[in-house]
Amino acid sequence: MKVKKIAALAVGAAMIGATIGFASATTDVQKIPKSFFVNSDGTPNVKIVVGSNAAAMDVASAADIAVALGSLLYTTKQVEAQNAYVKIKEVIPPATEAMWTIYAYNYTTITEDHGVTNITEWATSYDQLPGDYWYNGAAFTANYTEWESNFNVPVTLTGKDKAGDYSVDWHVTIANPELKSIDPAEWNMTAPPKKADLVVEPGKLNILVDYVLYNYSVTTTETTYEGEPEWGVKEVTTTTTNYYIGDAEEVAANGGTIVQEVFPGVSAGMDFTVFGKEYHVLEVGNGTFTAGMIPSDNPMWYEIGQSKTIPGTNWVVTVLDINLQETRALVIVKDAATGAQTGQVILDKDAPKYFVEENGQVYAYDSLADAGYKADLVLTLEDTFVGIDNHIIASISAEYDIETLGPVFHPADGWNATISTALKDGVWYITNITLVNDKTLEGNPIDVFGVYDLAYKYVEKAYDKYYNPAIDDFVYAPEGEHYIVAYAYICLKEKEGQVIEKELKVGDTIPDTDYTVEGIYADNIVIKPVTEPIVYMDYEINVSDPGSNLILVGGPVANSVTKYLVEHNISKVDWYNSPGDVEYLQKALGGYDVVIVAGATRNETRVAAEKLMKYIAELAKE
Repeated sequence: MKVKKIAALAVGAAMIGATIGFASATTDVQKIPKSFFVNSDGTPNVKIVVGSNAAAMDVASAADIAVALGSLLYTTKQVEAQNAYVKIKEVIPPATEAMWTIYAYNYTTITEDHGVTNITEWATSYDQLPGDYWYNGAAFTANYTEWESNFNVPVTLTGKDKAGDYSVDWHVTIANPELKSIDPAEWNMTAPPKKADLVVEPGKLNILVDYVLYNYSVTTTETTYEGEPEWGVKEVTTTTTNYYIGDAEEVAANGGTIVQEVFPGVSAGMDFTVFGKEYHVLEVGNGTFTAGMIPSDNPMWYEIGQSKTIPGTNWVVTVLDINLQETRALVIVKDAATGAQTGQVILDKDAPKYFVEENGQVYAYDSLADAGYKADLVLTLEDTFVGIDNHIIASISAEYDIETLGPVFHPADGWNATISTALKDGVWYITNITLVNDKTLEGNPIDVFGVYDLAYKYVEKAYDKYYNPAIDDFVYAPEGEHYIVAYAYICLKEKEGQVIEKELKVGDTIPDTDYTVEGIYADNIVIKPVTEPIVYMDYEINVSDPGSNLILVGGPVANSVTKYLVEHNISKVDWYNSPGDVEYLQKALGGYDVVIVAGATRNETRVAAEKLMKYIAELAKE
């Protein structure tokens, strides 16, 4: 055995020039490429070498490395996936919902709005812009004060809230905004300021959400044949009636005719959103409604002695006992954040209990009125039964943050919401809610309920000539000057864009394109089984031609191949004092790469082996 080993090393020494080449060394394990370990077809590209004088722990380290290496031994093959779908994502930038031009000084407004037919003057600087080109609702002929007093604009934002299965719109009205120049000294309220904040006084920004929806019709008449009157041939028209669902404002805006009411409003037991916040309605009254939040896991099942946290809250419910015959449960309710809790509370079927935390205690009430029309938690025992494992179970539903709102409530700081309700056939419904700013809003942009920005913008453009219709020719600006046009805008824009995802299967057309999904392909992982030995003894390695890359386990004392590399100054690590290193040597033996996994003793070698195993695990994730 030893003769065989020495002979192999002797051959290597005789061919030292061809064997060791120009090797570069590093102890940065991250520099070892995946191709060192595995070929492109998923087969091993490395031999693990253990010294014939190695300790048992070195052998164990080699075995562990071999196991780790197995996670890399696979290849991928692209195949057509069956019954699969592909998900596409469209990123839509924030939309400008509305833009109002509030000042315009240009050829059109000069000639049409002001009726100038002979343009003998045109502004060449900001200071020369006229003060009577503000919009008054019909034309650009007002001054700033007239514009402000006349500005009252509606805009409908579709699908912003929900009621049951329906989406409902926001009807926004903005009235009489003021402009506040960033530098008041530069603005005399003639031309629009170059930079300014918007100021909206209380009550001037309204959002109406109408929850009453109608089926309505819109009838249109289209001329399909002009006719020939001189021959007595009459025109031919076609009348078409289409049907839609919308609120009263939508019906009016589209010139529709109401067919019937399809959604009378929001009633008790329904879920709906108010300016994006979701509520579960417990009760609707005259100008009020009582609502709460519903946990994601509801109802929850409890066994005797079991405690569970209500999702989205700090409330912990512990069931002490369950009575099947009387359908009762004995519980304790605790606020995990404060430690406050109830005593023992009996839950009866379909009889809600209202819990309120006050002064370090949690109290249980039989009605919301008793709780002061506001409760932190409501528990309702839905049923008791024996589970499949013969455990007695109580099904308990929960609602939290229960409160009665209206006729006016505050959904956010600086905003008032007024509730309108109606009694229809003995049932109370929420018909609409109107949001109004109760504080002055100032800024550029102004935040509109966390969803939109209301912004002001001034734009100025320069030209070297203008057209004068009186002379049917262009008038050129004096040398060194330009004629200018100017605009001022107020716009309502989304704060964030949208991300729309769509699942497509084979045969579907990609939206907004002419492309069709012809096939969906996936990478099929093919495991490459190891059919030949991967762990070798050091005396089995021909250093002049190892046949593959090598992982040498053990330092120069335990592994003769490692010793060979140290003696020929290829390995640069002081293995006799190493705390456990992984050294990567490129083109070290016969053109092949070598990794040495070793340390001062077998324990340090074990540390080095663990480093390499962790790195291989990272490679397997790629």
